[in-house]
Amino acid sequence: MHRTQCSILMQLRTGHIGLNTYLAHFGAVDSPLCHMCQEPETVNHFLFTCRRFCQPQDNLCPALFTDGCQPLNKKSVLGKTKNCMALLAYVAATGCFPRYAPPPS
Repeated sequence: MHRTQCSILMQLRTGHIGLNTYLAHFGAVDSPLCHMCQEPETVNHFLFTCRRFCQPQDNLCPALFTDGCQPLNKKSVLGKTKNCMALLAYVAATGCFPRYAPPPS
């Protein structure tokens, strides 16, 4: 894995990532709410419920749990090494963090 990939995964795990809930702590944004959903823009919201990312979410969920038995939450998704590539593909598909786009091949 590249350093940028490791960095984005760690930021998702810790919640120290450029989402409004985190940025509002420092006054970088006026509100911790998602601009579209008007809910706190947390990692869980970004990964699973934000309406801006319905299509990438539709691709993420089956890639994470092929048996369909696992709960979709931050701990279950970010705590498993096997989910790393699906998460990185999701982040790239959302376009939210262009700094962490995959390096050119």
